[in-house]
Order: sequence, then structure tokens, then C-alpha cells
Amino acid sequence: MKVSYEESSSSLSNALKKIIHSYGAPLGMLLFFMLAALYVFMGSGRGPLPEFPRTPGEFMQSARAERRLGELRAVLAENPDDLEALAESGRLKYQLGQPRYIEAIADLERARLLGMADPRSFYYLGSMYQAVGLYDFAAQEYRKFLNNFPQDSEARMLLAKLCYSSGDYPGAVREYEKLRAAGGRDPVLLENLVLARWKNAQDYSDALADLRQLGAAGAFLGDYAEGRIKYELKDYAGAQELLKKAAEAAPVAGAFADQTSLLWMAGDSAYRNKDREGAAVYLGQLAGISPDHEEGRSLLAKIEKVLPAEKKAAGRK
Repeated sequence: MKVSYEESSSSLSNALKKIIHSYGAPLGMLLFFMLAALYVFMGSGRGPLPEFPRTPGEFMQSARAERRLGELRAVLAENPDDLEALAESGRLKYQLGQPRYIEAIADLERARLLGMADPRSFYYLGSMYQAVGLYDFAAQEYRKFLNNFPQDSEARMLLAKLCYSSGDYPGAVREYEKLRAAGGRDPVLLENLVLARWKNAQDYSDALADLRQLGAAGAFLGDYAEGRIKYELKDYAGAQELLKKAAEAAPVAGAFADQTSLLWMAGDSAYRNKDREGAAVYLGQLAGISPDHEEGRSLLAKIEKVLPAEKKAAGRK
């Protein structure tokens, strides 16, 4: 069973010292090279583990999972240190969703304390620590998992996004660059890399150019990312132009999770550029999809108070 690089390195170092001390240098060096080769193999990554459910569609049915948890409770009542029962209990509670995460974390951490070295636990713990807001712990677990499976792009993307959201922009850039170097040409990856490089005060022009080459979705995300950067830099004229293009393209660009932010920035940019009619259009759309957006609702109400009078005055000219 694989463990993290740090644990592997320490174990191999200790083994080497014992070999040289007990058997002398020639045999010790021979076995050292054998152990070093094994370490390289362990660190090379083997892809995701088999039988490694991560999404609800892969999880055990809830009723069946609860029945199995009942059986595991009986086992643990007999032996609270049953490592395999603890590990299975933690995995099943993970599958049952966020209300069971605290229990699942406790089971998996207890199993690890007793000696469990199943790399799947790193992924599960990372996901759960992230869900409950313990982001530093989550990042540590994702890194341990990636030490064992460096080619796992899903886990690396999760780590990169976590680094970005927690303000670790150098870490985010590093993880996104690894994904890109591995052949990643996903528009969302490149959009995230553009924003992470900007936040890290790095040149993002080549990533933005590559992003814009990826069809309609790439062009849309390129306009959105560059518009967002200009908006945050208070270049509202530049932001409005780009965000207007992005807002017009959004309906045909496929699913876009950040539409609320897009419409708010487009509306606010238009308002700051004294384009109140344009701002009202975006903010009206925002109210339709996110009626609880307080800033958008407040600005729209302000515009609607003055817009009729402005139109009337413009008509008299």
C-alpha cells in the first residue's frame, strides 16, 4: 500500500542505515539501489485507485450504506481499534454526505493514527476538510494524495482552486501550471491560470492568448477573465467592453457557474461609465437569477428612480 513521499523517504533512509550497519557497505549499497528504484516506482504514480468512488453516482445506496454501518458499529463495539472497520466506516460516512463528515473525519483520522496507509483516505479527508472550512488541512491532504498519484488531474484541480480561494496564489499558479504541462487544454483550467497569474503579479498574456483559441467557450472565458481583471483594477471602460461581450455570449457558451458575478460586474461597470440603461439591463437579469443579491438590487432601484427623468429630459433635447 502506498504512502506519501515524506513517509517513504524517511522509511527508506532508516532502512539504508540499518543495512549498512548490519551487513557492511557492499551489500548495503546493493540493497540501497534496489530500495531507491522501489522509491522511484512508488513516486511515479499509477493513476487513480480502482474501486475509488468519488461522486454520488458511484456511491453505495444510502439504505445499504446505513445497514453496513450498523454492522461496523457492532464490530467496533467489540474492538474500537479495528483499523479496517474504522476505515470502511469513514468512507461510507463520506458517501452519505456533509451531515456525516465530522463523524467520517473522526473515523478516518483514528484509522490513520492506528496505522492505516490507504491513499484514498487522503482524498476523502481533503474533500471533507474543504467542505467544513478547514482549508489548510484540506490542502495538506490533497498534497499527500498527489504524492501518491501525481497524474490525478481532478485532485490537482481541487488543490489549485483551494490555493486560489485561500489566497495562496503562488501555490495556485504552480498547480495550474502542472496541469497545463500535463497537456491540459481545458478552457476553465486556462481561465483559472490567467486569474491566478494576475493575482500573483505574473504575466498572463500567453495563457490568455491560448484560452482565446479554444473556440466559443475559450473566447467567452477570455473576455470574462480579462474583463474581471480590468474591473478589479477599476478600469471600468475597458471592463464594460469586455464584460458586455461576455454577457452576450454567455447563453451560447454552455454552463457557467459565475454568471451572478458576470452580470454584477457588467452592470456596475456600465453604471460607473454613466450608461444607466445598459446597467439596468444587466442588473435586471441579475435580479432574475439572484434576487437576493443586495448590491445589485440596491443599484437597480437607484437607477430606476432616475432613469425615467433622464429619458424624458433627453427627449426634450
